[in-house]
Amino acid sequence: MIKINRSTSYADKIRAYKIILDNECLGEIKRKETREFEVTEGKHTIYLKIDWCKSNKIEFYASSDEVIEFDCGSSISGWRTLLSFIYITFLKNKYLWIKMKNKVIL
Repeated sequence: MIKINRSTSYADKIRAYKIILDNECLGEIKRKETREFEVTEGKHTIYLKIDWCKSNKIEFYASSDEVIEFDCGSSISGWRTLLSFIYITFLKNKYLWIKMKNKVIL
């Protein structure tokens, strides 16, 4: 199982991010939301997408007896708000971020 927590940043406040697992849309996540998904055992790749912008990709191995937790959000916060145009054009694959928080063995 995977668990994904989205941050409370102002950017994309009213928009949902698509959760892409192994090149298939697994679902969407909204601001301040936590989503849980069952995944098959084995190696997977996860990233987020909104319009033409993406996050970094993370490869992980899932087993049936653990919960893998991720945090995610927008890179556009604080002073980076001034760089919004650069993020949606030249840094479009870094507009969003996702990181593995921890693995919990059940």
